[in-house]
This record gives sequence, C-alpha cells and structure tokens, in this order.
Amino acid sequence: MIKLPLTGFVCAALLTVLATPAHAASEVVIYADQAKIISVPGQPGMVVVGNPTIADVTVKGDQVVLMGRNYGVTNLIILDREGNQLAALDVTVQITDTNAVHVFKAGGRMSLACAPVCEQTLQVGDEPSKVFDPLSKQMQTKSEMASGSSKSE
Repeated sequence: MIKLPLTGFVCAALLTVLATPAHAASEVVIYADQAKIISVPGQPGMVVVGNPTIADVTVKGDQVVLMGRNYGVTNLIILDREGNQLAALDVTVQITDTNAVHVFKAGGRMSLACAPVCEQTLQVGDEPSKVFDPLSKQMQTKSEMASGSSKSE
C-alpha cells in the first residue's frame, strides 16, 4: 500500500518534468524608451526579434542590449555562431507609470511626464492630429537641427 502513493507521486513528478520544454523562454519586462543589458552564456552570433517595432537589440561582446520601443509583447532568440540557442526570451514592453499623467479631452489623450514640472511626452496612443503629430514633427526638427542635417539638403 505504501508503494502505490509513492508511484503516483513519481509519475506526477515525471510528467511535470517531461511537459517542460527544453528551451523554455524566460520573461523580461522592460519599459518603452529604456534599455536593459542581457548577459548570455556565450558569444551571440545572431539575434532574432519577433517584432522589431516593440523591441530592438544591439550586441556588444557577450552582452545583448535590449531596448523597449513601443508597448506590447514579442520574443527574442539569441543564437551562437554555430546556430545553437543561447537564450529565448519573452519580452513585454510597458509604458512607465512613474511620474506619468494622461489627460483625456473629447476622446483624445495627451501624455505628460511630471517630475516635478509636467512636460508633454510622445506616447503611442496619444491623439494624432492635435497632440502626437505636432509634437513628433517638433522633436524630429530639433533632432535634425542638433545633428546638423535638414530635409532641404
């Protein structure tokens, strides 16, 4: 009688182990417009991002710099030069709520970062014609001026 419960326990434990994938993906949570360094056990040869509009990567030695672009969920697969998998990650990119304020008016949204003075920020989901597009254009113009380039060149 003692062997029967033990056998059932061993079978349940074995099924749990067998049901777990060999390369189960780890979860990484990052905020949009922020970066996180990921160390891998080897030299990355190729990095595949499921949806590059959500996250992007840069490889530096054996470290991968993960950058959150827009909120959403994607995956990241890191292979060595021989094609062996070094890491598989499920990546969730979130919008930070730290010092964030969202103002809703007539169905539109405007995002602000308040630390301590509130300033308008550019977030996916902001009202396009009155908020997102004008601010995006201003930011692009400022960036072009800072780099010394211009659309007219």
